[in-house]
This record gives sequence, structure tokens and C-alpha cells, in this order.
Amino acid sequence: MNDLTNDVLKKTAITTLSSKLIGPESDHFADIITTAIQNTKTVGLDGAPKYTVKSVSILKSHGQSILESRLIDGYALCTMRGAQGMPLEVKNAKIACLDMALNKYRMNMGIQILVEDPDNIEKIRQRELDITKERCEKLIKAGANVIICTKGIDEFAIKYFVEVGALAVRRCDKGDLRRIAKACGASILTTLADENGEESVDAKCLGAAESVYEERVGDNDYIFIKVNYFFNN
Repeated sequence: MNDLTNDVLKKTAITTLSSKLIGPESDHFADIITTAIQNTKTVGLDGAPKYTVKSVSILKSHGQSILESRLIDGYALCTMRGAQGMPLEVKNAKIACLDMALNKYRMNMGIQILVEDPDNIEKIRQRELDITKERCEKLIKAGANVIICTKGIDEFAIKYFVEVGALAVRRCDKGDLRRIAKACGASILTTLADENGEESVDAKCLGAAESVYEERVGDNDYIFIKVNYFFNN
């Protein structure tokens, strides 16, 4: 695609927006579309600009007028905080993107533990809790104050994030997590184990954002990630 100016993009958008529903508000949506497409602009190795339309995510929310539609300078998730005790907003966010669960640790399927002394059963259960606690502490120690996870975060882990004023989001879509990681410069962590089998969290794996906050839009709650810059897919 050749390099496009805002005027060309806006005229194209207005021409395309001929729907009976949004046709009368075509100018409003044309401005949104123009800015969104320009934000996806990348330059290839041949020097030609490219516009990745798939990088633009569209969220629908009921309960407000069509003219209240807006463009988010960053990313938005149709979800909410993991617990009400978490802050509504975290400024200067350090984001950990996890493609793993922070539930109570359990052995993998097919592994059996033979316990000869009944007193050791409680020690095993306590160790399972300690593993999850240590993982949460490693994330916090690395500087993470926002944790976005594709899988579950149980209440046992949630309380550690509440105590330090961190914001956690669970069951995020993997596609959204990839976009968020690229937007804030984070690395997606599928495990905390290093090459030696020891678990740790490198601060370099965390992303950065101006702020992460929860806001109600219409009938739904959303998590907004506001970044100063946007990396394109």
C-alpha cells in the first residue's frame, strides 16, 4: 500500500461508511479510522509504508450513544480487575505478560507421590502453596505492578497482589496478550524457570505503560492500557 495522507484516508473512510446506522456520523468515525490506520503504519525493508488493518481491535459496548465511540491510544480489554481490593489505576505501570496460570501449584498428570508418613501430607500441601507464593513474590520483586495472565489466578495468589497495590487481570485472550506485549515492549512468559531449572523473573521482560486503569463504559467494565508509544504488529 502506498503512503496515505490523512485527507485521502478520511475521504476513503467517508465513502465506505454508507451504512444506514453510522452513515450520518461518517465524519466522526472517519476521524477515528484515519488515526487508527495511521497508527499501524510501518516501513518495510524496501522503504515502502505498510498499514496492518488487523492491528486495529474493535470493541463493542452497549449503553452509550454512537457518537461516544472513541479511539484508545493504547489497548483496551473487556474485563475487570481480579479483585475489588486492587487499585483502579496504576501509573508508570510495569507489566508482566504471562501465558501461564498462577493457581495453587499441582503436580502434572501421571506423577504419583507415595507418602509413608501421614505427617508429611500437610508439608506437601504447604509446599504447594509456597511455590505459588514464591512466584508471586518474584514478579513483585522484579518490579511488576500490573500482571496480565491468559489463565487463572486463584484467590490465594490474588491476595499477594492486593497487599502490594498491584493490579492483576486473569483469562486474557492470547491474541490480546500478544498485542499488549508488543505495545508495551514486554516479553510473554510461559514459565518462570530458567535454563538451570531455577525460577526467576528478569525485569527486562516487563513492559512499560503510562497507566493501566479500569473504567466503566456503557454496561461493561474495561481495562485500558495507555502507552506513550505504540509498537505495530
